[in-house]
Amino acid sequence: MSVSSKFGRISNQLIFARSISISQPPTSVSGSNLSNTVTENHNIKDVELLESIKTLETAEFKALGNPQSILSVNSPPSVPVYVRRGSLLSIYGFNNSSISAVKSHLEVIDPFRRYLYGGYVSSYQKLISTTPFSLLISSISRNFSLFKKSENKTFVNLALDGSTDWAILNKDALQVFTGNSLNIGLYHLPSTISKRLSKQLNISQKTSTGLSTWSRLGYTLLTGRGQVGLVGNGSIYNINLQPGEELLINQQNLLGITVNGPYDLQNCVIKYSFPVDSSNKSELIIQKQAPSLSLLGIIRSNATAASKFRQYGQLLSSYFSTIFSYFSKGRNSSYNFLVGNQDFVKVIGPRNILLQSYTSDTTYISPSKSSLPPPSVDGSTFDKLKSTSSDYLSYVTVKPGKSVEFKSTPRF
Repeated sequence: MSVSSKFGRISNQLIFARSISISQPPTSVSGSNLSNTVTENHNIKDVELLESIKTLETAEFKALGNPQSILSVNSPPSVPVYVRRGSLLSIYGFNNSSISAVKSHLEVIDPFRRYLYGGYVSSYQKLISTTPFSLLISSISRNFSLFKKSENKTFVNLALDGSTDWAILNKDALQVFTGNSLNIGLYHLPSTISKRLSKQLNISQKTSTGLSTWSRLGYTLLTGRGQVGLVGNGSIYNINLQPGEELLINQQNLLGITVNGPYDLQNCVIKYSFPVDSSNKSELIIQKQAPSLSLLGIIRSNATAASKFRQYGQLLSSYFSTIFSYFSKGRNSSYNFLVGNQDFVKVIGPRNILLQSYTSDTTYISPSKSSLPPPSVDGSTFDKLKSTSSDYLSYVTVKPGKSVEFKSTPRF
């Protein structure tokens, strides 16, 4: 800083003039900016921002991603959050809350009953804190399984206000839930429809609902008030049925349905069988029986082979006859089995239905294991391909990792 003064006399007055010049020194590169650990939000692109919430009275669920395979949970203090064991990704606090206040406990919910009803999930991680905290939860649970199922799972969030209950039919659907007044129960699936539905449809009361199977005897009932995060196989869709409307759906794709209490499923779901066409049924049975008859004809046409394989032909014939006699007892069941119809049920409105695009027994196969390397073909094989055709039967033998062998025979 430099200061200069000038004196002068104007109109017999003494004037004092002062000028000040200020110069700023250059900023050092090795300043405090290098120790900054936070960047601007616009520098992080193509990702969703999880913002902190100042005040929170009830838990909030938000599905993230496309598909929605991650669930963000913001929980207020002193409210427990139950997360399926093996699906928790991260825990973080907000508003200067410490994550050390979050306590974790393992909760096992009625394991014996859930195992008898079809192997329902019973192990959950209970998280509770005296300060607000947030969670990230995956749709896939990293638990040991003998069979690797489909890993394409997505979230759907349900807010229960006490007016409507939900029946969840997928045994692996309940991923996370919270709410002090939320009740989660396990009930037996009804095997037959109720008297009210039988009178409404003017059918026998002993008609099957089509929901109960040998591998799935129960379902999860959600009642009360709270927040629930469900996972489904593939994409999840919501269907709203109005009064008097009906819907046909594969029972394995039925994820959840709204009910009024634990005994309301038998009032809205009934097993459906497609109408049987007698002409198509008879033609289909003849076509199914044709392979066994043709096989016996080939065996008997050759005298030398008949002495060795006659017994096998008789066994095959009795096998097919037993199968068709068994399915002939039920006209609808045999026709639906032969034409490939799946297990469909009819849902009668008014109802809200959650539909999952994949079935629960879809097996996941790695693409690297499903693809096989192409067989190698040597030069002699191309020479055989260039030869002229003749009236003989040619067949090829392909061995993995070896060359392709072509052979010919004058007769079969």
